[in-house]
Amino acid sequence: MVAGVAQAEPALRDFPYWRTMEGWWLAENTYFDGALNYNVRSYSSLVQVELSGRRYRETEYKFYPPGKLAQQAGRGQLPADAGIETVTILEGELVDATGTVTVHGAPHTSMRMLSDDTGVRVTANPVSGVDTYRMFIFAVAPGKRYRSNFGIVSDVQGAGAANALPGAALGDLRGYSLFREDRMAAAQFDEWRAKLRVRHGVRAVVEAGVDGSVTFRPLN
Repeated sequence: MVAGVAQAEPALRDFPYWRTMEGWWLAENTYFDGALNYNVRSYSSLVQVELSGRRYRETEYKFYPPGKLAQQAGRGQLPADAGIETVTILEGELVDATGTVTVHGAPHTSMRMLSDDTGVRVTANPVSGVDTYRMFIFAVAPGKRYRSNFGIVSDVQGAGAANALPGAALGDLRGYSLFREDRMAAAQFDEWRAKLRVRHGVRAVVEAGVDGSVTFRPLN
């Protein structure tokens, strides 16, 4: 390093892992309960990962068929025979030279690189020392990505206890989701959104803002 010349701070695109994650992904998903029974056998999502300097932004559109989860997301405003689309936005920022991103508005949530093609997103419970969520994300080949999300019993109440089986102990499984993803072009978004709305009988959209606000919008 030349004396008197400041070294530039790294940006997210300086890391192979984050460059691989950037872009659009089409996902087919399955969600299990803590006993590995199906909560939702098949649902879908579209995911956009955006990088801007040290800033991270992820927008996920999930498409649930009629059922318990659609009803929960609809908060009593959805007909029983209707599916739902949920839109959530996650924002964060690179905080060190090893590729770690902390998530804004989500206490104790961070994303860390494990290798050039694998990362982990952790929502820690600092009181119990047991993670509430741990998601592994990896790209095994060009254009292919997988995510596996473990919901773990980390408390006796709140998110760390949601959907826990009776008598569950700290560290037990609350639920598990698998996402099987293919890279897609941004220009395909409108086409796939329309297809997935039809496939899952979507009749309303619930949008969750970064500020925690929630908007319910019926579709015509």
